[in-house]
Amino acid sequence: MQNVQSIRPARSDLAFRFGDRRPLRPATPAMIDEVIRHADCAERLSGGRLRLRLSAAMAQDLVRQGRLEAADLRLCDLTVVWDEGQGQVILVRDDARLREASVRWAEWDALWDEASYAEAPAPRAALAA
Repeated sequence: MQNVQSIRPARSDLAFRFGDRRPLRPATPAMIDEVIRHADCAERLSGGRLRLRLSAAMAQDLVRQGRLEAADLRLCDLTVVWDEGQGQVILVRDDARLREASVRWAEWDALWDEASYAEAPAPRAALAA
């Protein structure tokens, strides 16, 4: 390797990148059961599977009824894939970090809204001339 001038050592602090992907509070079996019990969004998948979700509106309604606690709004971040034939959970996806990232980046996204590129109305003094 005569053309290599220097070899950088591997970074030892790569663990910081994986922290962003972890949910704030891991999903527990009780949370998964609640999603299955109260899911109002169900989508049929191939192989006899269902994708189950709890919408934010339904979660708010269940909190008002007293069937869920306010902390259980976290259930809206979970998506459960249920196999009807085997009667078991196949996959649980947690989108908590995605929701947090969208909140963090909302200000930046607003900078590129269509309204920010609209032409400003001409000043009245310029119109009178």
